[in-house]
Amino acid sequence: MRAFLVPLMTAVLLLMSLAPARAASPAASPPPAPLPADGKLPIDPALVMGTLPNGLSYIIRPHKNPEGRVGIWLHVSTGSFNETESTRGLAHYLEHMAFNGTANFPPGSVIPFFQSLGLSFGRDQNAFTGFDQTTYQLTLPSGSRESVEKGMLYMSDVGLRMSLLPVEIDSERQIILEEKRARASAQQRVQDQIFERIAPGSALGRRLPIGIEETIKSVTPEDFRDYYTRWYVPSNMTVIVVGDTDPMMVADVIQKEFGGGRAEPKPTPRDIGVKASVGQRAIVVTDPELTRSEVSIARLEPPRGPALTVGQKRRELVESIGTWAFKRRMSAEIAAGRVSFLDADASIQEWAGTLRMLTVEASGRPGMWRAMLKELGTELQRARLHGFNERELQDARTAIIADVEEGVRREATRTAREVLRQLNGDVTRGTQPMSAAQTLALYQRLLPGITAREVSEAFNLNFDPTRTMFIAELPASDDPPSEADFLALGRAAVNVKPGKPLDVARATKLLASLPKGGTVVETLTHAGSGVTSMWLDNGVRVHHRAMDQRKNEASIAITLAGGPIQETSANRGITEAALRAWERPASSKLSSTHIRDLMIGSKVRVRSGATGDSLTLTVSGDPVDLERGVQLAYLLLTDPVIEQPALDQWKDAELQRIIQRKSRPMQLLVDKSADLIYPAGESRPRSLTADQVRAIARPAAQAWLKRLITEAPIEVAVVGDVDRETATRLVAKYVGSLPARPRIESKTLSNLRTIAKPQGPLNIAESVEVLTPQAAVLTGFFGTDLRNVRDTRLLNLAARVLSTRMIKTIREDRQLVYSIDASSEPAVIYPGFGLFAAVAPTDPDKAAKLATALEEMYAEFYKDGPTADELTVAKKQTANLLDEVLKTPNFWLGRLSTLDYRGLTLDDVLDAQAQYQRFTAQEVQDAFTRYDKPEARLRFIITPKS
Repeated sequence: MRAFLVPLMTAVLLLMSLAPARAASPAASPPPAPLPADGKLPIDPALVMGTLPNGLSYIIRPHKNPEGRVGIWLHVSTGSFNETESTRGLAHYLEHMAFNGTANFPPGSVIPFFQSLGLSFGRDQNAFTGFDQTTYQLTLPSGSRESVEKGMLYMSDVGLRMSLLPVEIDSERQIILEEKRARASAQQRVQDQIFERIAPGSALGRRLPIGIEETIKSVTPEDFRDYYTRWYVPSNMTVIVVGDTDPMMVADVIQKEFGGGRAEPKPTPRDIGVKASVGQRAIVVTDPELTRSEVSIARLEPPRGPALTVGQKRRELVESIGTWAFKRRMSAEIAAGRVSFLDADASIQEWAGTLRMLTVEASGRPGMWRAMLKELGTELQRARLHGFNERELQDARTAIIADVEEGVRREATRTAREVLRQLNGDVTRGTQPMSAAQTLALYQRLLPGITAREVSEAFNLNFDPTRTMFIAELPASDDPPSEADFLALGRAAVNVKPGKPLDVARATKLLASLPKGGTVVETLTHAGSGVTSMWLDNGVRVHHRAMDQRKNEASIAITLAGGPIQETSANRGITEAALRAWERPASSKLSSTHIRDLMIGSKVRVRSGATGDSLTLTVSGDPVDLERGVQLAYLLLTDPVIEQPALDQWKDAELQRIIQRKSRPMQLLVDKSADLIYPAGESRPRSLTADQVRAIARPAAQAWLKRLITEAPIEVAVVGDVDRETATRLVAKYVGSLPARPRIESKTLSNLRTIAKPQGPLNIAESVEVLTPQAAVLTGFFGTDLRNVRDTRLLNLAARVLSTRMIKTIREDRQLVYSIDASSEPAVIYPGFGLFAAVAPTDPDKAAKLATALEEMYAEFYKDGPTADELTVAKKQTANLLDEVLKTPNFWLGRLSTLDYRGLTLDDVLDAQAQYQRFTAQEVQDAFTRYDKPEARLRFIITPKS
């Protein structure tokens, strides 16, 4: 069963007050005294924390990324676990009501008020509900007192003064039901059934946050009042503020806005009644539309509570090393093709005050669940019987320290949202918020004393299968067993005594020798942007922009022109198949496991990606390790090898996705619209078919990749906290050593970009065989091309205005959808196929109404354009977005990695803010009418047959 919480190894808690350990001197020195196990973990001194007389807590952290912005989260320590049988779903429903009227923000005024400040609903203003929390989120465009007061007034209204008007409650019901419908899928149905079964006698399975249709339709204003009065009290709330502002001023505003809330003791959460697992049992859940088989071995324990002492933190660390090492073993087995599953995991999760769940799981293609269960049981018992060795422990130590060291170097400039998310997690778990610097100091003290023996013993105890559940999630057609039979198979799977794991020799270096490198033959610096562009002597284009918005972070994106655009119907999908050599890096001399092990401890990551006309290798991480990542990228650009298991497993997973698409209305809409839009026989813009996937062979994919890395034009972007000299040296040395190739330009592959465009209007109204009671609707028209910068921006403004109208009219007033907006996606790969549209799932009975309502909205905009007020709001929203985005390394990496390839200019980038502000309402309307023509219009509706 999929993990619900992030394991400690990937979300290490941040600690602060212990001084970093000093490096050892050449002369031997005595080891530091052990830390007292009962020593309390300290609190990050960068935080301003307090509690008001009425019990409300607050955490404030000054933080300057992004500059001038402030994020406010209101954490209320209640969620669906505090509902009753007759109010299932009410906590989430109540979250919605925060946007439907409070004492100072009458119904219908909240979203327009914040939009007037340049904020966007969904991006800057949102909320979420879980089992044990409801959290409201707001990002302010300024850290001034006036701005903070406006935001805090709204947040205090949410916490203390919701109106909960009966008419507003009734008007929101259908939106809640549409949200539930939008989430519906085979995976959701299976998860719901498992939750109902994993903790017999408890309310766990009957407290899913989205609720059930019966109670959503029946909850009354009195139910809302009862829940709100009981759980929304200051003592049950924490205000978290992170941003570029004065913390003392913020504390004063919190006192002003929340101080009047009533003082009551913190309410005691309801007992969900989860009991520890006793004995062995089985759960088998099936669904006709499930396309993947999954088996799990899991058990429940009482919760331990938060780790607040050194000893408790050490115990968590010991346990997390065990699950990390087990997952590493499974990764190597999968890479070698020695197991039948495609993915495996081990996790220890705790829901504060509710349960602790320990799970090993594996998933793969249908028909293989018996083999997966047997192999999972064997590998679990191998780890329990023989434990983990010193090399595995040292790998874990190295990875943990590298991860935390990287966190220390990045802490000052990570995004405010990351900080808010971490602090909110601490509040949820009841742990102390602490800093990365002290995590490093603590782990440097703790890790040397942790032994392979105690890691092994902890894993053996935690994953004892004598008190466990064997869980199967299977397609209904996958010969599912009875639960009695599955229990017998599960018992047999863990009743084994496998031998010790193989001790495989490791490689010692990535590259046998370093390349000689190339030279820079042309250099030009763009003064306005600070971007330096170069040509190397082998024809590679390079752009560099130094940025320290994210300290000690840098990225290098290497883009190769080509790939899917060069495919034919005979070899469609071969680029994705070829990328297995990059996704699971291997070479002629090094297996993917060799490379994985060589990269342990590197503070750098290498990932791959593809678009319809390009492949990209991106190296990102700490500049001190950037060369290590570039060396791996060089290896993958000169000697990549597709491992047969990697190709086979990709094909299995892709075939599952193809089947899955046929059961999801929104994905069927994409596929059927492509069939109508593109000419018969034009396979490149269409989704892969099963026959195409099966036809791909490893030799052909290997040859395809070899041609691309040898011949494809290349554009490189280097962005981040790395100077030009270092960037130039790295790129010239490694990318400059690649074979010579044509220079990249806007005309590259232009002979492959022309596709006949159909005459509209184009219509689809089709019913399909699916179990999910969901329709999919798209209406719009063919839009502009990316190179038409002016029209791209004008249509962006039109989309913003229409999105605001859609939220008000389509969502709030007519209740036809849960979520909807208009978007303008300019054509990038095939000119003429840009799209301006709105797309959403909805109730099948409302599909035609939704399509008509959208078309009426387009027609009104075509006739009258935006109002002056609407355009002012759209400009503010755009200015707010650009002010933040243009300062981020990710934006510049994306833009520079294809700057010449897409035929764009740096002057256009720099003029974006000013140009958006210069546009008039008439210009926006004129652009809209240029594209919204009868022959360009699209209306696609997919509904279930029953």
